[in-house]
Amino acid sequence: MNTLVKVLVFSISTALVAAPAMAAPQDHQPNKAQTQFQHNKAPAPQNHQAQMNKHSAQPLQQHKPVAQKAVKPSHDWRAGQKVPSQFRGQRYNVDHMKHRKLTKPAKNEQWIKVNNDYVLTNVISHIILKVITG
Repeated sequence: MNTLVKVLVFSISTALVAAPAMAAPQDHQPNKAQTQFQHNKAPAPQNHQAQMNKHSAQPLQQHKPVAQKAVKPSHDWRAGQKVPSQFRGQRYNVDHMKHRKLTKPAKNEQWIKVNNDYVLTNVISHIILKVITG
């Protein structure tokens, strides 16, 4: 009987000590300081097995660069559409006299050049009137 009491007391005390450890939240997300450090250090090796998270047996995720889609006016833009505001600046304007294939723009019209393509636009409404591939 004495042994049975000892076993019960030992098992209950072990359960009470272990319960908070099991109930603690598992934090698998790196904190902000770790993320900043990882972005500032040298490029990581390509071996994914060598990069294991401290808290789990899962490999750390690699940050892949996001490729931005290049704007291709001849494919993406059509007559009647509006020119995006980022292409309305003076640096995109083209002098039609310097290019043989460009016609003289009428009043309130302007040629712009984006990725070697020429787009005739209305200066007031910013509507595309014509697209010529470069």
